Amino acid sequence: MMKLKPPPLSAFFCWNGKCPKHGQRDSGNIRVDGWSDRKKTIRRLACRECGGRWSERKGTVLYNSRAGIDKIASIAQHLAEGIGIRPTSRLTGARQKTVIRYNRLLGQHGKALHDEGVRGLRVREAQGDELWSFVGKKRQAVPKG
Repeated sequence: MMKLKPPPLSAFFCWNGKCPKHGQRDSGNIRVDGWSDRKKTIRRLACRECGGRWSERKGTVLYNSRAGIDKIASIAQHLAEGIGIRPTSRLTGARQKTVIRYNRLLGQHGKALHDEGVRGLRVREAQGDELWSFVGKKRQAVPKG
């Protein structure tokens, strides 16, 4: 099983939309309030400002997930390598519906993470790389005559 180091509390924010510290990371209002699971691997967090409580996995692909972290990581690695839904399902032992679900969740999470980190850019010039591909000859040349 994959053992992950828990992120620091400064990486979290209050999820309560009415809290004055809502959405603010590293503001010192987050504390550990216990555990969300019996194995004591998922921290339950609380806000000192409003008293709201939630799992540290809220807002991630792992939130409310029954699949283990190893299986989700394996699905993510296969999809990132461009392996299709059916082969990923076969190789990881997950159902196709599960692979499709995590494909969608991983994409949404990646987009949200990108949008959070990339803000206020002023691009003066952008250059797209060329896409090289092989185009086969589909028809024979028709002789004139």
